[in-house]
Amino acid sequence: MARDELGAQRVVITSTLDLSQLRREDALLLVHPERNLDADELSAFMRAGGRIVLLDDYGTGDGLLARFGIRRVPLPGRPAEMLRGNPSLPIAEVAGSHEVVRDLSRVVINHGTGLDHPALSPLLVVRGEGEPSVVVAMTGVVGRGRLLAVGDSSVAINEMMRYPDNRAFAASLLRYATEDAAWGPRGGKLYLLVGDFETTGEFGDGSTAGGAYGEVRRALVDALETLRREGMPPLAAYLAALVVGLGVVVWTSARAGKTHKAATPRFVRPVPVIAHGGVAGRAAVLAAPNTSRVLALLELKSALEEELATRLGLDRTLPHEELVSRLRAANLVDAAAAHELSKLLAMLARMETMLATRRRGAVERVRDRDVLAIAEQARELLATVGAAPA
Repeated sequence: MARDELGAQRVVITSTLDLSQLRREDALLLVHPERNLDADELSAFMRAGGRIVLLDDYGTGDGLLARFGIRRVPLPGRPAEMLRGNPSLPIAEVAGSHEVVRDLSRVVINHGTGLDHPALSPLLVVRGEGEPSVVVAMTGVVGRGRLLAVGDSSVAINEMMRYPDNRAFAASLLRYATEDAAWGPRGGKLYLLVGDFETTGEFGDGSTAGGAYGEVRRALVDALETLRREGMPPLAAYLAALVVGLGVVVWTSARAGKTHKAATPRFVRPVPVIAHGGVAGRAAVLAAPNTSRVLALLELKSALEEELATRLGLDRTLPHEELVSRLRAANLVDAAAAHELSKLLAMLARMETMLATRRRGAVERVRDRDVLAIAEQARELLATVGAAPA
């Protein structure tokens, strides 16, 4: 029928399809696939403009259907209409006015399954007697291409073609798969794949590396899907259980024979001074080996400025230049002491700036002896404050 409709040169019947050879003008007619379909590559083919017609009820086409949110559902147990009173041969009615079913009235379904998706366009529906109707054929847009799914892989076998609407439906599917699209003419080939066929390569990638990668990825996906569907072979399951059992024995033996040190409860452990608050905790932090000694200098700077502000009768500290100026104006220090005090406060201010700007080299050069020397200098200068003649 496909050769009569399209011409023999446009119909390719094959059991192996190289996806890298597909063009967007081509179409695929997949009937009851028995191997896992590469949903990623087939989706890419449709997004580019290709069309796929899937006739499948109990094959592996559910992976491709699930990619687009389509799930299989049972047909009504009591169809409103059936052939020879057999519920397995329900009669599907046309749903809507889509071009594929426009000239049809009833199509006989042969042991099919229903399809469920709230947004796709229904084509055929089996109405139930006292139970909900179920869609058995639907279509939708995928990028610039189309997907048409029918939940019956035998709707077009020779024995079903005796019914006029079944024959007309099959011819309509062929025309729909190969008709021109909105983006341009589609004079490509129709690839017909039935049953135990396989796909190789990647759509749009004719490189050897891309094809090899696609084969490896497809083999892994097939293996995982086969494991999901059929479970692990008995021998493999036995070996896996044996390995797990031996692992448990080895782990248990290693843990059981291992001695452990008695752990002191946390609530009776001594709290390190560095975790204390107040002066003791602050002193422990400043004296810790990993603490920068510049922090001790900043504590010294703060204490020195607060002491000078207190001796001036101020309730807050001032910039060091103004502090020294006020001490000099109040005759609390002589000129020499004021000069030394100004140098000391300026040096401490530079240390604070270096720490804030993360100048690690200059900060790391400060040692314990430097802190002690500066502290001694500060004590000597404080001793002179207030000793100047009034």
